[in-house]
Amino acid sequence: MEALIMANPKRVDPDGGTLYRRANDMLVKVATADTGGAYEVCEERCPPGFASRPHMHPQNHETFFVIKGGAKFLLGDDEFDGKEGDLFHIPPGTPHQVIAGDEGIHMLMVYSPGTTEAMFADMTALSEEERADWDTGAAVAAQHNTIWVKDFRTNA
Repeated sequence: MEALIMANPKRVDPDGGTLYRRANDMLVKVATADTGGAYEVCEERCPPGFASRPHMHPQNHETFFVIKGGAKFLLGDDEFDGKEGDLFHIPPGTPHQVIAGDEGIHMLMVYSPGTTEAMFADMTALSEEERADWDTGAAVAAQHNTIWVKDFRTNA
């Protein structure tokens, strides 16, 4: 087995990392450069009622750990009420959507391989109008191994 070449160990303060602010806040704590591309670790805070675009990642694993609050997790054909302490793992190719509950949701997320921060940067650079436009957002997402799923069920 080949050894991964990684950067030096690091400590990240509670408010440390790279912040991408949109309708939700995504704070990248461990970047792809820190792991030789193996994974990224992010802290996400979503306000009450926030709903991610239904999407899937053809090649990436995504794992959510709920720190505080709750949300409805639509994962393929399954639906779960996520609460503090729950963990959800989404393998590649699984359509999914997260809909924050009345308190919002605070999560720790792991993406593997680590290719998602570039999408956060590109999405954050869009104007509010561009982010609201399905075709524009979908085109940016597709550049980063993320496919928005138009016909995915929404039970919000």
